[in-house]
Amino acid sequence: MPSIKEKQRIEQDAFFGEIYKNTKMGADAIIHLLPHVKEDALRSLMTQQLDGYEKYAARAAAEIEALGGTPKEENIFTRATARVAMGIQTMMDSTTGRIAELMVEGSNMGITDMTKLLNAYEGSGKAEGAVRLAREVVAFEEHNLALLKRFL
Repeated sequence: MPSIKEKQRIEQDAFFGEIYKNTKMGADAIIHLLPHVKEDALRSLMTQQLDGYEKYAARAAAEIEALGGTPKEENIFTRATARVAMGIQTMMDSTTGRIAELMVEGSNMGITDMTKLLNAYEGSGKAEGAVRLAREVVAFEEHNLALLKRFL
């Protein structure tokens, strides 16, 4: 039976793992959408957001490694499904407004996923480092939403 300390390590590893998956999915989405962006202002914003996602993913990965784990991305099926869906969406409509809308939808999904994790852990005294990072990711996503609205 795992000790209390081992259980805490497993919880933190799992929480940081979800943050890593979430931010990697955001980065992957931007990488996939960038070739379709025609407006320089949106391209610049998305590039800045990509940098933010990559920094958060790197922080989560470092925490996972410090706990003795290995960062894991979403499974191949989930990633492929997301790429195919974005491909279909951009094939049908690759206007600036549609790409901004896809970005808004992704940010909303990220906020929802992180908020669920925060609701499960916040105030429990468990995984406090992961809670802080998840709060930062939510604030980052909310900021992204505010900036993307002008492109809708």
